[in-house]
Amino acid sequence: MSPRFTLDPFSEKYAHRTSNMLSSEIRDLLAITARPDIISLAGGLPYTQAFDPEIIMRTVRRVLAEDHAAALQYGPTDGYAPLKHCLIEVMAVEGTPCFPEDIIITHGAQQGLDIISKIFINPGDNIITEAPSYVGALNSFLSYQPNIHTIPMDEDGMVLENLAGVLKGLAAKGERVKFIYTIPNFQNPAGITLRSERRFGLLELAHEYDCLVVEDNPYGMLRFEGTPCPTLRSLDESRVIYLGTLSKIFSAGMRIGWIAAPHPILDKLLLAKQSADLCTSTFTQMVAHSYFTTEDWRGQVKQLLEHYRGRRDAILEALEEHLSGIAEWTRPQGGLFVWATLPEFIKTSEMLAAAVDAKVAYVPGSGFFPHEGGECCMRLNFSYSDVETVHEGIKRLAKVIKRELSLARALGFKVPGLEAGSSHDEQ
Repeated sequence: MSPRFTLDPFSEKYAHRTSNMLSSEIRDLLAITARPDIISLAGGLPYTQAFDPEIIMRTVRRVLAEDHAAALQYGPTDGYAPLKHCLIEVMAVEGTPCFPEDIIITHGAQQGLDIISKIFINPGDNIITEAPSYVGALNSFLSYQPNIHTIPMDEDGMVLENLAGVLKGLAAKGERVKFIYTIPNFQNPAGITLRSERRFGLLELAHEYDCLVVEDNPYGMLRFEGTPCPTLRSLDESRVIYLGTLSKIFSAGMRIGWIAAPHPILDKLLLAKQSADLCTSTFTQMVAHSYFTTEDWRGQVKQLLEHYRGRRDAILEALEEHLSGIAEWTRPQGGLFVWATLPEFIKTSEMLAAAVDAKVAYVPGSGFFPHEGGECCMRLNFSYSDVETVHEGIKRLAKVIKRELSLARALGFKVPGLEAGSSHDEQ
């Protein structure tokens, strides 16, 4: 979205790092996509309507009845101890062993990204991310002024040959990498999963060049098909900082995430969290603990998967029907997102206004790169809208794209899938 320019009388007082604090295009879009007449394929919103409100009310009443005084009180910075046992159970579903003392509970996984950045990144340090990558992580990292090196992905995840080349090139100049950031399962925004063999290869490179790996795993339990891959933490506890969240399997609004890491790192993270918020909400942690110990949370996840699988299938079918031969897109086995790539002369940031006029929204791809990239790409979310709405959203979007292509053809560009006289022109 276009930035708002104001004359700021305090501009000379801000820290230099504020110049790297960027507004999230996703958050800026929420005000627009909240309009009831717009079909939003933009925000990565979980389908919270799938939860029976009576279950939530029952859980809250149970917490207040059992110990309302504790629920309304401060808590320990590292988190509510009984909830840690629930989080260990959640991690065990993906085959990731952990102990309560290995965990700090955070105010959402986003806080985890910020305090990791705070304790590791000095201005000018080198870190590595996938390209594209989660915009919330990029904004956290950029606030601390690192040099971000990006690694392209193919259908099997981060391309290790490129990763090895960056690590080798920096080492030849006497420079080191602090950490490699990855979302290995159904990546945001691309929907791609890092293949098992590459997970081993990534860790081998991290050992060879003595850097840490930050594994962000919000979507790991949202697998619709295929064989699960081992988490990076399950393969190497000594080098991996693991980020988890309950936002995708319980409640995004309760803002509960966690970090599992080697104990010396946890000690520093704890100090960083203390300076940020003292503690995560005791009330929401106790509600989460009560839910995971008394309700059928596994059954709820299965219901969510049925919703998401149907909507994933719907968006892929709609893309095939309306944009075959014109665009390319990923085919995720889980998660919430599809990444679509249009002909390079179409700039999705510039096209967004026309899409909103057509009552459909997406997130332009350029927001998922720290520098340049993704100008002809877009992230499409399928989790929040029902099957019929997803189909209609892609139909509206396709009409906008085809108008852009018709204009490009008139200007002399070679347009794939839209030859003169093609039926696409009238759709």
